[in-house]
Amino acid sequence: MGLVETFQRKAAKLGLFPKLIRLLPIFSLITTIISIILLLILPLDGQYRRTYISENALMPSQAYSYFRESEWNILRGYRTQLQSFSNNSNFEDISNQFAQKITTSEERFRTIESWLNEFGVKTSIYRNNATGDTLYGILHAPRGDGTEAMALCVPWKNSNGNLNIGGTALGIALTRYFSRWPIWSKNIVIVFSENPKQALRAWVEAYHTSLDLTGGSIEAAIVLDYPSVNDFFDYTEIHYNGLNGELPNLDLVNIAVSITQHEGMKVSLHNLLKDEVDENNYWSRLKLILLGIKDSTLAGVRKVHGNEAFSGWRIQSITLKACGDSGNIDITTFGRITEAMFRSVNNLLEKFHQSFFFYILLTPKNFVSISSYLPSAVLLSIAYALASINSILNTNISFNSLLAFPMTLVQIVSIHDKTSMSKIQIKNMLFLLVSNPFISILIFTTIFESENFKGLEVFPALISAWKDLNCWSWFILCVSWWPTWLLTVFSTMTTIPIPIVTNDSEDIEIKKDK
Repeated sequence: MGLVETFQRKAAKLGLFPKLIRLLPIFSLITTIISIILLLILPLDGQYRRTYISENALMPSQAYSYFRESEWNILRGYRTQLQSFSNNSNFEDISNQFAQKITTSEERFRTIESWLNEFGVKTSIYRNNATGDTLYGILHAPRGDGTEAMALCVPWKNSNGNLNIGGTALGIALTRYFSRWPIWSKNIVIVFSENPKQALRAWVEAYHTSLDLTGGSIEAAIVLDYPSVNDFFDYTEIHYNGLNGELPNLDLVNIAVSITQHEGMKVSLHNLLKDEVDENNYWSRLKLILLGIKDSTLAGVRKVHGNEAFSGWRIQSITLKACGDSGNIDITTFGRITEAMFRSVNNLLEKFHQSFFFYILLTPKNFVSISSYLPSAVLLSIAYALASINSILNTNISFNSLLAFPMTLVQIVSIHDKTSMSKIQIKNMLFLLVSNPFISILIFTTIFESENFKGLEVFPALISAWKDLNCWSWFILCVSWWPTWLLTVFSTMTTIPIPIVTNDSEDIEIKKDK
């Protein structure tokens, strides 16, 4: 205690605390620079690790996959039948077009349901007028107790709005194939939704709350996206980012990458071309880090691939997307990825827990864990804390939000300093304009997400993500960032001192800044 008092007296004698308070903006800037440097160090050799399977029971690609050319003709037959549902006529009357759409959807569900019933699958249709109906079925495991399940999801339309005909046909063919194997210890839930966003999310919530036909706790979910009607494709793209920063267990991503590469296919991440991922140099790894952070931030707001619908329910999910239609990889090879993944998950005796839930992928085979990138995130948080303390002690304003950093540079305008008042007002106007939440988001999406958002489309997407997927981005913007920005604007307005009546006298004294 005496040592603390001695230090306090010497600090007061040297005027250390006022000096430190004046240097808070510099400390904040230095901490931010160090945070960025630590992030830029991550792609360097020796800073990242090679991926590995933590759960030994998964054993990916250890068993021979039999979903091969023998199933090809069956798959083609389903695909030909499904193509007839996509050949809708162009009606001039909107009501007739809507009626045709309803009829086609109902007819499609009934046809698929009849096929599933032939395989011994118990089926049901989840009705939802707001999001669209969803057909699902339960294939009961012959060696299980019915308490655990795996989900195979096939939206009728994918994230780009294209008909997922190949994926739907593949899902039906896989269900037929799975029904003939007595190896399953977990139930298999097959889901055919209208879209990968509202419809699938509504079904997931209903499955855990109100549906009568259920197959137990879902351990993992795989969403198939094969929009092409061709038999061949080029490479596989894996989507794994969930809502509100949630990620699937790294083991699930690792077995997907391992099985895909074992089948002779290239793997892509974050919409990159396969050749860009194969480069594996510093700049390609840094690009994947930044794309991973961006996609995790905008998950639910940008195009939804389907795996996001399972966020918040402790269900590990990924989306497998077949890219290109002129490669040398056939559609049965794409089906073997799902088969091998289901057989791996089928071996689990407990939920995914061995591997990481927080990570950043640099390549399909390299990653950094939370312990590697946490110092950068912590230092960035400290930088904002220092800037907040500076705002409170020196300018009496505070702030909150990453893109609101320019608000730290806003200064209080004093009417007694006429010479610098106009310059400060111009600077404040510029900083406040840049830190406005709506303008900042618009600038950010215009620069980095111009393909997904045209003009003001990002704001309806934010509202839709909050309403349909329970994504918190719009909520945080409205409750945290926007009110703070308004308070900052009000605090920088020039004011005239208010006359105050003292208690000792009725004379009016005007308090002025010293």
